[in-house]
Amino acid sequence: MIQDLVDNLRGWVVPKLVKGPYKTYSSRPEACPHCQSHEIIGIEIMGAREGILLWECEECQDKFLRFDKSSTEKELQVAKTFWTNPRDWGYCPKSQFN
Repeated sequence: MIQDLVDNLRGWVVPKLVKGPYKTYSSRPEACPHCQSHEIIGIEIMGAREGILLWECEECQDKFLRFDKSSTEKELQVAKTFWTNPRDWGYCPKSQFN
């Protein structure tokens, strides 16, 4: 999961998550610029800004920026210090995911 990945990365995070060039998409892209799939989802990172921080193609798993590279990096660095206990989240069946 991205949350686990962000927590374990040292140094700059954006270049390790997002392939360049670092084009931003303020709203959900209609298609993946790499594989042209229309299966694009928003990714929220616990501890970063509230709401979607990155877009991800469900087909090829490439990630895209919603905000510029430096803003995204700042949010991801803050998220590294965030901690929560997954056992406190409760159980939600996958069929109820949004």
